[in-house]
Amino acid sequence: MNHTIHNRLGLVAIVSLISFSLWAEAPAGYYDAAIGKSGEALQKSLSAIISNADNVGYDGLWEVYKTTDRRPDGKVWDMYSDATDFTFGTDKCGNYKNEGDCYNREHSVPKSWFSKASPMYSDAWHVYPTDGKINSYRSNNPFGEVGSGASSSKNGFSKWGSCVTPGYTGTVFEPNDEYKGDFARTYFYFATRYQDRIDNWGGIFISTYPHIVKWQLDMLLRWNELDPVSQKEIDRNDAVQKEQGNRNPFIDYPELVDLIFGDRRNEPFSPMGEDTPYIETPQGGSTIDMGTTSVNVSDPATMPLQIKGRNITEDVVLTIEGANSDCFAVNPYTLTADAVNNGATVELSYHSSQVGAHSATLKITGGGIASPVVVNLTGEAVDDFVALPARNITYNSFVAAWTPKAGATDYELNVWYDDYSSSTPEKEILNTVFSSKPDTWTYDGYTAAENGKLRLGSGSTDGSATSPALDLSAGDVSITVVAEPYNNDQSVLYVSVDGKEIKQITLDGTTTTTIPVKEGTASSKITFMAKKDHRAYLHSVVVKSGGGFTSVALDGYPRRVGNVNEYEVTGLTPTVQYHYTVTPYEGETAQTVSNTVSVSTVASAVDELPADHILIFTSGTTLHILNAPMNAVAQWYTMDGRLCGSRVLHAEESEWELPEGFYIVRVVSRSMQSTVRVRSAQ
Repeated sequence: MNHTIHNRLGLVAIVSLISFSLWAEAPAGYYDAAIGKSGEALQKSLSAIISNADNVGYDGLWEVYKTTDRRPDGKVWDMYSDATDFTFGTDKCGNYKNEGDCYNREHSVPKSWFSKASPMYSDAWHVYPTDGKINSYRSNNPFGEVGSGASSSKNGFSKWGSCVTPGYTGTVFEPNDEYKGDFARTYFYFATRYQDRIDNWGGIFISTYPHIVKWQLDMLLRWNELDPVSQKEIDRNDAVQKEQGNRNPFIDYPELVDLIFGDRRNEPFSPMGEDTPYIETPQGGSTIDMGTTSVNVSDPATMPLQIKGRNITEDVVLTIEGANSDCFAVNPYTLTADAVNNGATVELSYHSSQVGAHSATLKITGGGIASPVVVNLTGEAVDDFVALPARNITYNSFVAAWTPKAGATDYELNVWYDDYSSSTPEKEILNTVFSSKPDTWTYDGYTAAENGKLRLGSGSTDGSATSPALDLSAGDVSITVVAEPYNNDQSVLYVSVDGKEIKQITLDGTTTTTIPVKEGTASSKITFMAKKDHRAYLHSVVVKSGGGFTSVALDGYPRRVGNVNEYEVTGLTPTVQYHYTVTPYEGETAQTVSNTVSVSTVASAVDELPADHILIFTSGTTLHILNAPMNAVAQWYTMDGRLCGSRVLHAEESEWELPEGFYIVRVVSRSMQSTVRVRSAQ
């Protein structure tokens, strides 16, 4: 179907120069109710706008397609196959055997996910005409990316097989690069229009904002960027409106993708480019974890937080609210407009005399912003010995700290770093997708295969599933589990190896968690358990060895440091993340080792950088690029060479979130280029 490709690559240059609002013909005032809103409020406003639509009916779609999905040569525009020349009406599917026999109505969001409910069942914005045979191969599997050796339609146009997209390991359908952006914007439309109805549909659409599960959202954002809006979509937008009465806002205003699903969720929708005040960072709805501290120490845990806005016109006020607001503090709590526009740093602190988990919210108001920015704060206080966050961090040293331990006469400090260059090749040990109950697993309590997932637990009985015996003795094994809560339960998944619990996973929507296993045997078994009334669904479990890192002890560590509560660690390397634990001793008897604290020498080394040196590194899941030339371009790739995204750097210091995994990051300007490998991990 090469003759039907509308020179989409040539449009990329045009896209960067011309607003799509000049191309598409949205009625005057169509989006007015959404102007000035941001994030979740913006999505809800758009939902109200585009839900004002006609239901053309499932049979009515055949007629709708004659204007919405007509190729320039008058044939059916098929996005699953490039080897078809269907005639409208004549080639509608009844029976078929081969690709090219007929076309049918493809629910790009499978109808089984939403139980064929209306109006989703006949919404022309996600039900497309496609080849019947390829549609059947797609089945009700999610969109994703496949590796080499996958099955495909003619000419390798569409593919299906095991997913290689980080976060999912089941069977997926990968559309051609030519239409990945089309389907991404279809899913953004679907998540937005039906945001108030979605209830964990297909494990992809979830009930919480922004209503697409993280691994799928990360992929769709990449697809949206790599395949921008085409003339085909612009024409279809107008045609669907004439037939169904609503539009796809992500075609009219592509920037809405970032404003609702991307990293600009605080920024208000301003189609005419008005200088509307807004808070750029922190992101509303994000969570800041202050970590673990002890009720036995008086000093609070502290953390710097940047408050940065644009077009701020008056003072900004920061307040702590919520049930445990007395455990948290912010200083200063009032910032001038100039300070916020230039980026100001405040200090968050957390302390409690009561054992337990605590939460509150940081509320940012004033400045002329339309609505408050609310950030979640969490922390945990324990009546126990704990290692505290490092202090006095420089490019080659830091001070490790810990709470006193009653009866301790000495402390042993262990410091290490993760060496990724010495890892063995990756080996897959187990890959189970719970579309049914595998016979090789054993079960206890209540378990059931439901909707392509394994349910653990009932209202009155715990439930667990245990793997067959596995060789986990390599020392560099990881377990990646995908799970979701059952209905509205406050679900927790307990993971054990050989009867010893190694992880508790709190499930908030579909959650992907990778767990290291350091002490397995040649015949270990892994158990996943959910308790009654806290039921959970298991999607998949993947167990691998190698392909990760080796922990390397810093020279001279572990070492006994005496009866002190802090110790300076020196002789470190800039831009390296270190970890430490502390073990109290009573005489020569070791007590329980502390929690692990991670600390990076990167930030304080910035002043040491030569003028022409770019620093690229990650801290947790945040990618940092420092000292980059203005208007340099940053691109990040998966390890197999897939471009994940790119952006122009408008400041010497830039940062944004990456999904968990390994990446190649490349920064290029007219005068230089720099490429590094990074790891994004919680």
